[in-house]
Amino acid sequence: YRVEFPVPDPAPLVSLIIPTRDYGDLVETCVTSIQEKSSYRNFEIIIVDNGSTEQDTLDLFESYERTGDARVLRYDDEFNYSAINNYAVERSNGEIIGLINNDIEVISEDWLTEMVSLAVQPDIGSVGAKRYYPDDTLQHGGVIVGVGGVAGHSHKYFAREDPGYFSRLMLAQDLTAVTAACLLTCRGVFEEVGGLDEENLAVAFNDIDFCLKVRKAGYRVDWTPNAELYHYESKSRG
Repeated sequence: YRVEFPVPDPAPLVSLIIPTRDYGDLVETCVTSIQEKSSYRNFEIIIVDNGSTEQDTLDLFESYERTGDARVLRYDDEFNYSAINNYAVERSNGEIIGLINNDIEVISEDWLTEMVSLAVQPDIGSVGAKRYYPDDTLQHGGVIVGVGGVAGHSHKYFAREDPGYFSRLMLAQDLTAVTAACLLTCRGVFEEVGGLDEENLAVAFNDIDFCLKVRKAGYRVDWTPNAELYHYESKSRG
């Protein structure tokens, strides 16, 4: 029930964009896991610093720039998630754009290979991953529009090994949307739909809106269980 698509040769450059304000410990965990656990190697990591003030975080960013482990862009305007990512995309080099939260940790070493192999398919516009809370319950199995009045995560809090409704947690599938805590899209698609909505969706639901625009443009939105990551989002957060 799994189709493994080939990755183009040469493998396309992926720009992994990580916005943050402080939380250097989370960023370090995220960046280290990407560097050490990813079998796919043609990527650049771009950290977008939205006004960090903690010295440990600033020292970490300086070390990344010195070693070349990551590029650090400064974005000193007020927080606007959409604008921050659009700003970084304009300054990135990759054929493929990866939107990554600062509180993500890679689990499966083939996560990026899997997501790239789907993102480069001509009929696919964006790709999402399977993410877990630290206690190995499901945080993101794709998004169902309408849940909770706007949109909600499929199979939230299911056990990691649970097959899901009609085995959906074991199968790559089309969905209405996936979230940008870990989302891949080709640069051409991102630009075609106008990126994230800076004017109307500065904080939340910009990723859902992006996927709806992608679908409206005629592309599919895919979610794959074969790219696994932890997401250290608080369960109590609204």
